Order: sequence, then C-alpha cells, then structure tokens
Amino acid sequence: MRSLLLRMAFACAAWTFVSSPLLSQGLSDVLLYSRMDPLGSARSMGMGDAMTALGADLGSISSNPAGLGMYRTSDIGITLGVGAGGGNLVFAGERNITAAPHLIVGQIGVALTMPMNHPQFRRGTFAFSYAPLKDLHQRAEWSGEQDGESLTQQLALQAQGIPFDSLWYSQPFDADLAWYTYLIDTLSGSVSQYAPAYETDQVRQSLRRDRSGRIGETTFAFGTTYADALHVGLAVGLSSVEMDRTDVYSEEKVSGPSPLERFTFNDNLEVSGSGAFWAFGLILQPKSSPIRIGWSYRSGSIYNIDDFYRVDASSAFQDGTGFEWASPSSFVEYRIRTPRQHRLGMSWAMGKVALLSLDWGYRDFGQATFDSNDFTETDVSNIQGQINSTLGAEVQYRGGLELRIQDDWRLRMGGGWKSPAANPLTNSLNQIDGRLVEGSGETLHFALGGEYRTSTWYTGATYRHTSTPDARRLYGTSPELAFGRTGLGLLMLTIGARY
Repeated sequence: MRSLLLRMAFACAAWTFVSSPLLSQGLSDVLLYSRMDPLGSARSMGMGDAMTALGADLGSISSNPAGLGMYRTSDIGITLGVGAGGGNLVFAGERNITAAPHLIVGQIGVALTMPMNHPQFRRGTFAFSYAPLKDLHQRAEWSGEQDGESLTQQLALQAQGIPFDSLWYSQPFDADLAWYTYLIDTLSGSVSQYAPAYETDQVRQSLRRDRSGRIGETTFAFGTTYADALHVGLAVGLSSVEMDRTDVYSEEKVSGPSPLERFTFNDNLEVSGSGAFWAFGLILQPKSSPIRIGWSYRSGSIYNIDDFYRVDASSAFQDGTGFEWASPSSFVEYRIRTPRQHRLGMSWAMGKVALLSLDWGYRDFGQATFDSNDFTETDVSNIQGQINSTLGAEVQYRGGLELRIQDDWRLRMGGGWKSPAANPLTNSLNQIDGRLVEGSGETLHFALGGEYRTSTWYTGATYRHTSTPDARRLYGTSPELAFGRTGLGLLMLTIGARY
C-alpha cells in the first residue's frame, strides 16, 4: 500500500511475492513527476495541445517558446476551470464509478511585445506564465468480495520469523500495526510464528483513494522572429510539486468463523518539492507558404522531493472490543531527474477558413534517475535498476482543428494518444500477470471548445477529457486483479486582452 521508497528503507520488501507490487509503486512515483499532462489556455487545450508549430498564444509557452515570436501585440490572459478526477473500475465483479470535483487554475500569463532596433529582428516578446503540468486530483474506489483471501494473510507472511517485539523496527507500517490491532497473532508457544485473523472467511474488501494537488510550473520566456520567417524561443522555469494522498483499505467479514468483524488501514502520504528546467524551440514559416514546421526541446527537471508518510490501523471484534495503532511518522528526501523531451509539429493554414495542427513527441522514461542520501547505495541501485529495466520510451501524437466562423468566432476540436510508458509487470515467476505500473498505460484525450475573439479581447471555453487504463491488485498476494480506467475531465474558461 506504500511506495517503494519508505518500504525499502525499512527492509519491508524481503518477500518476493510482496516486493514486486512495492517495486511497481516506486516506479509509479517516478512516473508521477515525469509524465506530464500540461494545461494552458482554452485555445491550446482545444487544439489537443498540438501547439509546437503554432504561436501567438499564452498556451503555446509549454509546447514551444518559439510561438512567442509570432506575437505582434502584447497579451494578458487567465484560464480557470472546474475538474473531476475519478475512475470507472472493476474488482471482484463489482464496478465503481467515482469522481472528485475541484477548482483549478489552468494558466495565468502575460506576454509583452516590443520593437527591436534590428532590420531582421523586428519584434521581441517577453512572457511570464504559471500553468499546471499535471492535475493530481482524483477519487478512485475498488470494492468486492473474496472467499478465503485476506490482507491479514499477507501481513502474517511478512511477519513470519520475526519476534513480535521486533516488528516495530522491521515492519512499522504494516505487520507491526497488524500485531497491535490483533489482525495477526502468534501461534501457541511461539514468539515469531503468526496466524492471520481471516483464513477461511468470506470478506468484503475495499480500497478508496483520495488525492489532491498538482505539479505546476512558473515560466519566463522570450521569443523573436528572424526575417519574418524563422521564429526562435527560449524558456527557463521552476516546477513545484504539492500532493496529499490518502488510501483507505478495509475488510469486513461477510461470513466465517473469525471473531474479527472489520479492520481498516489509513495510509497518508504528503509530498512537496521543486525543480527547474529550460526549453528551446524553432518554428519555420516560409514566406507566402501556408505550412509551418516547429521543433522544441525541453530539458529534464531535477526534483528535490520531501516525503512525509504515516499509517494508522483499527479493528473491531464481535465482543465489542476494538483496537487502534499508528505507525511512526517518517520523513525522507530524495531526488528524481525527469527525462528530456523532443517535439515536432506541423500546421497548415487553410486560408481564413480553418487551421490544422499535428504534433509528434518523444520521451524516454528509462532515462529518469533516482538518488537519495537517506538510502543506502544498494537501495538506490535497486531502484535505478527497476527504472532502467521497466520504464520505456513514450511516443505522443496530437492533433487539432480550428474552424473560423465569420471574423470573430472559432470552433476547435482536438485530441491525442500516448503510448505506454512502461513494460508490463511480472510476478515472482517472471510471468506477466496483468498488472500495470500506475499511470503508465496508453493515454487518450479529446477536447472540444470555442472562442470569441476581437482585435482587443477574447474569451473562450474548452472541455477536455483524459483517460488511461488501470490494472492492479489491492494488496500483493490478492489473487483478484482490479482493472478499469482512471481519468480527468476539465471545463476551462479563458478571458484575455491584447493591447
């Protein structure tokens, strides 16, 4: 239930059948900070984020800063929205559809265009922007019944061979909590052999995840144009991470001999961090040609992450007794370097009637690196080895179409697809077992929007939906695979002025 990072620090991945899911969680941590889903203006999202060969829009800054070179006037704009992150998930034959509404800032930006005293570089544009790289809000639920299967069995296996008075040291976030809440108990005459509370019982299992936060970036950029044909742009920026995640796992007896009625684990993770990046881009627009070609490069970011973690457990028995216990609070620091990204784009202006834009992107998540002074060299090496062998290259395709209605109205539609970012996970026998690294599946998104634009101001709206497959076990030894899709729907509103 916890990421690899703290579990490895306390040597909780000793059992092969338990460590495999924990490793997948560690890989999920890397993808969480590396795999982007940037927001922006209503226009950039309505075009499916296919903005590498487009410009004169604040939303193009994260795609290609060279788009700033297309500005002829200054621009200020703000994009706000309401979103719902959730899932359509199936476990043990039961389906749960959930969503958590929230408000979000899509982008706040300003672009200042001024003349330049040069015959070939006539104008230059300085820009400042804040926009989320990823909206992390999500509510997801899995629930269903299993017969003769329980997390308490896994907890007993984890504790086997460890004296009960040493569990606090080796298993502080799971088996130690189970011992103090009587989810496991020692066998008669033994201090290190354990039996689970649920063995042959039929139990209802559920997992609820509530997550909030975002990965945002503050960008300073400059763009200009050479000979009215080649647009050039450079950007530098700071990224920030804020996330609060609570996983609540519970089991309740449906039938069976155990005196245990129910138990709950509350698993809380708080993450904050920061990083930095730079980006460079070009857009070629031959004179009198309706075709533009764009390219952009974005460096990786080095995130310094502060990780605070705590678990508490509770149990209730038939005789009315109940027990509670909490783990120690844990704080660790680590660093993740995200991989660099390349983007290519082409746009085609069909007179004043329509505009078509297509993008291709590439990023190899196997290039990500992990480091920490809070872990041993062996731990760091093991994590890095999993990154190199499991994460892979992602290819992105995006497209957008803008229809111009009369002089002032725009109708936009767009979408895209990302290839899987990781190899399928395997079990202890090195067999593919259907699980996915969280957040690694192929990603689909579509968008539809419109805008009213005059020479001095504009306002627009876009709806965008993103989804990716999810396949997991609620705990390591569960024989039942949970599957479905998680997603994020956003309705974004933009208002801005040009002067």
